[in-house]
Amino acid sequence: MSLSISADESIFLKTNKTDAILVVDGMKLHVNKAILSYHSDYFNTLFNSEFKEKSMSEIEIKDVQFWEFAALLSLVHGSTVKPHYSYIENILELADRFLLPSVKPYLEGILIISSVSRLDKLRIAEKYNFKDLMSNGIQEFTKEDDIHRLVIDMDYNKLADSTKVRILTQMLFQKSLVDK
Repeated sequence: MSLSISADESIFLKTNKTDAILVVDGMKLHVNKAILSYHSDYFNTLFNSEFKEKSMSEIEIKDVQFWEFAALLSLVHGSTVKPHYSYIENILELADRFLLPSVKPYLEGILIISSVSRLDKLRIAEKYNFKDLMSNGIQEFTKEDDIHRLVIDMDYNKLADSTKVRILTQMLFQKSLVDK
């Protein structure tokens, strides 16, 4: 599933507020240098340092999918495209690559309300240090969970020990509420 390409392109049409062109997969995204520079050290360096890109009329961005990159930039460019939760991890990787930390809380919020599995939520929360997503994923564990199935689950075993302790503590807490 991808975002609507035509919707993404309309966000990045040339206007009197755009002053740079980024090219991804042959498609042009008209952007505002000041906005991107404010939110991203990567773009600040690209647009304001003595690199050849500073004077180029079009700057090619390689090794990204157009719609993922457009969704990422839309988060700081004023017309947010809500990405499908199954692609948020790719967009988080782009946020790290292009040094855009300000988009992460929004993406964390989408993951919290999504149907992403609780173990995937915890894995992503560990990777990006998302405290709210971690709490949300932990709270999804209840007394009905089969602890024996959980401890042999490959995804569970990849989690940090501190996360495993939080899961088991949550399960014990839920059980104690029922036993009272």
